[in-house]
Amino acid sequence: MLWLRTFNPARTPAHWTDLVRPGQFAVFIFDARSHVARDAAGRPFQVAETASIALCETLAEAADFAQEVVTGHPVLCCEIYDHEGKSKDPVETVYNTGERHKYEGLRYHQREVYLGGPAVAAGIALVILDYHREFTWMWGYVIGLKLIMSGGFALLRGLIGWYECRAEASVKSRNQTA
Repeated sequence: MLWLRTFNPARTPAHWTDLVRPGQFAVFIFDARSHVARDAAGRPFQVAETASIALCETLAEAADFAQEVVTGHPVLCCEIYDHEGKSKDPVETVYNTGERHKYEGLRYHQREVYLGGPAVAAGIALVILDYHREFTWMWGYVIGLKLIMSGGFALLRGLIGWYECRAEASVKSRNQTA
């Protein structure tokens, strides 16, 4: 395993993607909640230019290293990328098993639906209330639209994720019975 700065103007080539050969994998470490880059000890980088990645020779080595990091620091997650870099989705995303439900899976999507639905309903109620007051209050309309937009995005994202989780579970159950 090799540690590389993601960008080093003194290095040729300067960007990390040009250093990764096919068959190698880059491990990015993030705070799971804010998605801010961290080092292997869980500390944020003091300067963005010092952000680093772990470059591993195999996917198994990258997955083992990522699992070791998230086991030692449950608030972190690791994303593993191949030689094509961040132009595609990560090959694998590793969370601590006790924390994974907070950021992906059926429970995460259900939580988004249960939070997004009431936000949309409250936003609609505020807009209607302000409409009946002929927009003299105006804050109801402004806050209502913000609740409708943010709640709507959460609701839609949650419903789509919920549907995808149920579809995956259905496929798995069909494959087990076959």
